[in-house]
Amino acid sequence: MPEESYTHFDPQALLHDLFDNKAVVASVLGAFADWHDGAQADLQAAASAGDALALARVTHTVRGTLAQLHAGNAVEIAQRIELRCKQAGSVYRPTEADVAPAKT
Repeated sequence: MPEESYTHFDPQALLHDLFDNKAVVASVLGAFADWHDGAQADLQAAASAGDALALARVTHTVRGTLAQLHAGNAVEIAQRIELRCKQAGSVYRPTEADVAPAKT
């Protein structure tokens, strides 16, 4: 992988996790790219519906996937959204603004 500054994920850590196999890394990142749009749509749908439980479930899945990619900043955003949904219980009604940070 090129020696560049990455802000969204740690490619060296991912490469290490995948036994320095660049072909596997490319495959994993390709699968993530395919998965990303659906996950983003699920986040948006749950937030638009004001469904805190659904948003907590989706962000939990997103957080786990991002953690596997060593996307630390995005993991923290997903975790904050998930915890907000779980801690607030049924009183909390998320909005699209809650998932806006996840669009970056």
